[in-house]
Amino acid sequence: MASKNYNVVAFKVVLHCICLAVANSSDLSYPAVFNFGDSNSDTGDLAAGLGFQLIQPYGQSYFNASSTGRFCNGRLIVDFLSKFLTLLHL
Repeated sequence: MASKNYNVVAFKVVLHCICLAVANSSDLSYPAVFNFGDSNSDTGDLAAGLGFQLIQPYGQSYFNASSTGRFCNGRLIVDFLSKFLTLLHL
C-alpha cells in the first residue's frame, strides 16, 4: 500500500514539474547581456570609467581588430555565453 501511495505522489510531482516548465517557457528576447561580476568577468570597465584611453595594441582582442577598451585580449565566460545565446558581445 505504501509503494502505491509513493508512486502516486511521485507521478504528481513529475506532472507538476512538467506543467510548470511548459507554463514558464515563453519566448523572451534580450538585446544583450549585462554582467555585474568579479575578476573572472571584469574586462577593464574601471579604466573607461576613470577616463583612461587604451591605444593600439592595448585593448585589442582577437575577435575585434580595433581597440575595444578591454584589458583582456581573449574571451571570457560571459562572452561564450552571449555567443551561445546569440547576443551582442560586451
